[in-house]
Amino acid sequence: MSSIPWPAAGSILSGLGTVVLLWYLRHHRGKPGANWLLLALVAQALWCFSYGIGLFVFDPTLRWAFEALTWTGIVWTGVPFLAFGLEYTGRGNLVRTPWFGLLVLVPLVTTVLVVTNPLHGIVWAEFRIDPVFGAATVSYDPNAWAFFAIMIGTVFAASGTLLLFDTVVSYGPLYRTEALAVGLSTLPPGVALLVWLFGLGPVPQLNLSAVMFLPHVVLDAYAFVGGSMFAYSPSVRRTADRSAIEDLENPFLVVDTDERIVDCNPAAETVFDVTKPAVLGEPLERATGLRIDETDDRLLTHTDRGERRTLAVSTSRLRDGSDRVVGHTLLLQDVTEQQRREQRLEILNRVLRHNLRNDLTVARGYVGIAADRVDDDELAELLDDVHDDIHGVLQMGEKARTFERAIGSMTRPSTTVFARDALTSVAADLEAETDGHVEVVIPEDLAVRTNGALFELVFANLLENGIHHTDAEEPHVAVEFDGVAADRTAVFTVRDDGPGIPDHELAVLERGEETPLEHGSGLGLWIVSWSVTALGGDLDFETGEDGTTVTVRLPGVVESEPADPAGTTRFESVEHPP
Repeated sequence: MSSIPWPAAGSILSGLGTVVLLWYLRHHRGKPGANWLLLALVAQALWCFSYGIGLFVFDPTLRWAFEALTWTGIVWTGVPFLAFGLEYTGRGNLVRTPWFGLLVLVPLVTTVLVVTNPLHGIVWAEFRIDPVFGAATVSYDPNAWAFFAIMIGTVFAASGTLLLFDTVVSYGPLYRTEALAVGLSTLPPGVALLVWLFGLGPVPQLNLSAVMFLPHVVLDAYAFVGGSMFAYSPSVRRTADRSAIEDLENPFLVVDTDERIVDCNPAAETVFDVTKPAVLGEPLERATGLRIDETDDRLLTHTDRGERRTLAVSTSRLRDGSDRVVGHTLLLQDVTEQQRREQRLEILNRVLRHNLRNDLTVARGYVGIAADRVDDDELAELLDDVHDDIHGVLQMGEKARTFERAIGSMTRPSTTVFARDALTSVAADLEAETDGHVEVVIPEDLAVRTNGALFELVFANLLENGIHHTDAEEPHVAVEFDGVAADRTAVFTVRDDGPGIPDHELAVLERGEETPLEHGSGLGLWIVSWSVTALGGDLDFETGEDGTTVTVRLPGVVESEPADPAGTTRFESVEHPP
């Protein structure tokens, strides 16, 4: 033979490309789907090499042996490729089921039948050498099992391809081009195999499927070598999506547009005392007592093992790619302890607000009267101290009440607050109640879109703290505007001339909780911290022997001056008169 037949050359070249791809992909062993893909490539290499080499063999017996090897490669390619598609897309649990084991029986039985075909002729009959293009092609009459085995293998490969296409649609551009390339790569050899099986075309004895593995290898090389198909496996995302629901501690249900349950997590099974197989397809109201209501979140009282539980129900719409509503999700949260805690706090708050405040007010009055009538100077001084302590407790309660009202106003829309007007009013109230002097250095046109009650509460407590905690005969506190930061937050500073805030009180604020051995001396700084956090801002404290400087950053600046090179916009200072 003077030249190499091109079908043989193409088949062997496909086999070599497959071997190179196998060598490269060996580094990905153990990744989702990689081992199954390697097994499919081994079968593919056997298919290509046995058919290509067999085209040089004209001895009938030896040629039959190569044909048997070719059939072995053909029937063992589909199942591993399907397993690869399942594991790669996060459905690997299906591969480990008895049903998948039954699928493996098809190539296993076919291999046995092919090897023993001369004894029974179940796979094919009338085997003969039928050369074309100078190659030792063969002709035979495939029987029913031959059609069954190849068609089943084609279905396996097509199913794996569809799984990859599903990845293209479901998981976006991260896997799109690589998964599309692998999916398309199965088409050329698959079509060529079916053309040969059904005897179509001018040379029906020529099986071009091995040759058509050339574009298959090229596309796979693009996906696995040029791309990063195994670097970002969609199985991670699919597993995360499934775990996010299955491992969710809160009950979660999915219903269709007819309010029939189509999915639920283990937490829902526990709460409603149902099993998932029994409840799927059942009407939501019959199974759980719930109905779809998108207007607001509802509370459901449920008895769980003899104890009444309160569940908050949140409903959301499910939309498909065409933005059609295809169902709803229901997320339930057990708020029993939260409701009980809120109830206890409400009762304690009412007792402290009314009963204790009224009793202390009466006690303060009696102590004041006793201090005025007693003749013993030492006892009078003690009574004055008691009077001051009671007054301090009452003021603390009033602070808590004021903060409660202010934080409750957060449900209302923000308003435009002119900072100098608001802080001038706060300063005037403090100067009227104390001997201190408050200096307000704020630009007249500075406006902040925020909650006015909390805004004033922040600076009222900071200024009051600076006036009360000082040994100076004439306490002096200044509140200044320090500019607009690059992120459009207003920067204020409050400076006093007191001894500074103790380190342990600042540590308590940073930690966010008090302990029996380390706690603050009152509510003032806590109210400042809570209020600034509620407004979306932050606090910084610098304290020393000369006093304390508190920096308050609040978002929502309405003024729109351009920022200076230092990162803030400076304004002309306007001092509040003493």
